[in-house]
Amino acid sequence: MADNRFVLRVPLDASQVSEFCPNCAVRVLVSSKQCAPQQRLVRFSKDKKGTAAFEFESAPQEALRVALGPETATAFELQRMQTIAVNVPASSWSGTSDVAMPAVQISAYYWWWWQHWQQSFKVTGRVVSSRGVPVIGAAVSAFDVDAWWWWTAQERVGEVTTDEDGSFAIEFRRASGWSPWWWWATRDWQANAELVGRITAFVGQYPKFGALVGPTAQPSMEVFQPLLASSSRPMPAKLSPVRPGQGSGSAIDPAALEGLRERLAEILPRNFPLPVWPWAQWAPWEDCGANLIFKVTDTCGDETTVLLNESVSEARWDIPSTLDVTLTTREARFREKRLGWTLVDYLFSGNRPQAGAAVGRPA
Repeated sequence: MADNRFVLRVPLDASQVSEFCPNCAVRVLVSSKQCAPQQRLVRFSKDKKGTAAFEFESAPQEALRVALGPETATAFELQRMQTIAVNVPASSWSGTSDVAMPAVQISAYYWWWWQHWQQSFKVTGRVVSSRGVPVIGAAVSAFDVDAWWWWTAQERVGEVTTDEDGSFAIEFRRASGWSPWWWWATRDWQANAELVGRITAFVGQYPKFGALVGPTAQPSMEVFQPLLASSSRPMPAKLSPVRPGQGSGSAIDPAALEGLRERLAEILPRNFPLPVWPWAQWAPWEDCGANLIFKVTDTCGDETTVLLNESVSEARWDIPSTLDVTLTTREARFREKRLGWTLVDYLFSGNRPQAGAAVGRPA
């Protein structure tokens, strides 16, 4: 360490972890509102102890947040995960340039979670036409979809191009343990017309519920008020899913949703055909699983055709770590037809006209 620098030392103690792996490492991140985050990778001695040291050019003028996590975590993830974190007040630097924190104890719970906080997925498959012909050179996009009542949010997890056999492979990973507030606020929620129709029709079979409140563009708690009012039991204040003093939408408290789900489960008819909230338990910020839907497009020149665009009712819920799919296009016009392929072109790849070739487009 330079003599003119301010130093923060963070001792780590994993002695409480019986299944401790000496070869494993822990990533330590120091961050604040004004300073760029710093991170260190700490390996432990045989006594299950280690230390991370951080330098500053001047004494920090605001509190620092020290966060611990798995060695594969990024700074972005450590700043948004529910993990071991300690605050170092700015007053710690009063009269000293070298601050040594009390040892941060690593519990067995967090050690286990750090080994399982993310899951890797590999999706393989083929894109074929309704006649079973491989669709070559199409763009396949995979989306992870979340459904909360009749609102959905999608996140693209991969995009690839099909090969000469119409095959493709997509690999991605999902992490768990996010801060619920951050997870919720970063989702682009939209009312899903298909779910609006299906939920309205399903609940409408039971006249006692009356008409549901129409969907808003963004999630709102107003839709549930008539349902809750139909119950003879009052809604406990502690289960309120909206932060006090604020409206709906972005003010929804994810931590209170499970209590609300349990109350709605008592009121609503059971056995909705799709595993969406509140019929299914739902806390995706704590889950590294994935629910996939696919979109397939084909671009020829300046024209893009959507060959397949799956809906939420076609989602593959909670997929395994390896998944193989066959995607059948619903659009008869695809690249081969527009390039004027013949049976000979399918059988002999050397004869196939390419997208850039001067091939007349069929009328």
